Amino acid sequence: MLTELHIKNFKAWRDTGPIRLAPLTVIFGTNSSGKSSLGHLLLALKQTVQLADRKRALHLGDENSLIDLGTFADCLHAHDLTQSLEFSLRWRLPSALTVKNALNAGQVYRGDELWLSSTLRTDKAEQPQTAAFTYRLFDGENPVLDVEHSRGASPSQTTLDCSPLKLVRAQGRAWSVEPPEKFYRFADRTLLRYQNADFLADFALRTEHVLEQLYFLGPLRRPARRVYQWSGDTVPDVGAQGEYAIPALLAATAQDRRLNRGYRQRMKRFDEFIAHWLADLGIIHSFTVRPVAEGRKDYEVLVKTHQDSCEV
Repeated sequence: MLTELHIKNFKAWRDTGPIRLAPLTVIFGTNSSGKSSLGHLLLALKQTVQLADRKRALHLGDENSLIDLGTFADCLHAHDLTQSLEFSLRWRLPSALTVKNALNAGQVYRGDELWLSSTLRTDKAEQPQTAAFTYRLFDGENPVLDVEHSRGASPSQTTLDCSPLKLVRAQGRAWSVEPPEKFYRFADRTLLRYQNADFLADFALRTEHVLEQLYFLGPLRRPARRVYQWSGDTVPDVGAQGEYAIPALLAATAQDRRLNRGYRQRMKRFDEFIAHWLADLGIIHSFTVRPVAEGRKDYEVLVKTHQDSCEV
């Protein structure tokens, strides 16, 4: 789970300062004050993770992506291409990360939070290019391991530094390290330059995992349909406009997933759990999801807004 976000020189934000993120974070502000921009950058990071092209530092988007940010100049504060876009993320790991020095069994570093800071600058084509990124592994509030990867003006000036664990060059691999890939990755050939750098690939995997878990639920929803199709598969999410909400509900119910609303509360079937929340919010009285006919993959959703109202 993300616990902190810090952004510099992005759209309306010259510097957000560290933003603490909790299980529920509410951001208030006037129209066009930059609230949505915070989420826009996170979506851009997610679609960059999902992009096959490792050379692109930041996927600004197109009509088929999660977000379309336009040009890099559009993203920078005051459209100033001389400025660098900087951001950092900190997140709690689902399981502790243990780093062992392959050359020294006594050097073991263990942490439950990761911090990533990235700096992107404009290249000659006015596209974003990763200048540097830093990983820091935390055990609680105590930093236990730092890794910094920076791009130099020439290949020979590109650096990779780790502390307190010291990276050791592989024999016969004295070539320069490769520049950073995307905004967070170490090139595979860079890792091969060292005898004890394999653990760095796990840092990138942990970054991909946390960003893959980000989902945007927009203010607009697909209009209700008379019939929904579901063939028994499990969808990964409900979709940006809720287009997969009914298949998700059916899949969770078919798998007998159950939830409760608190300590020692009765476990409810997934669809029943959702229905109770909607009723408590005063949105509906009840709803039913049922097949149009036996043996078909078509379903209808019938809702009653009040106890005495008709199903629609």
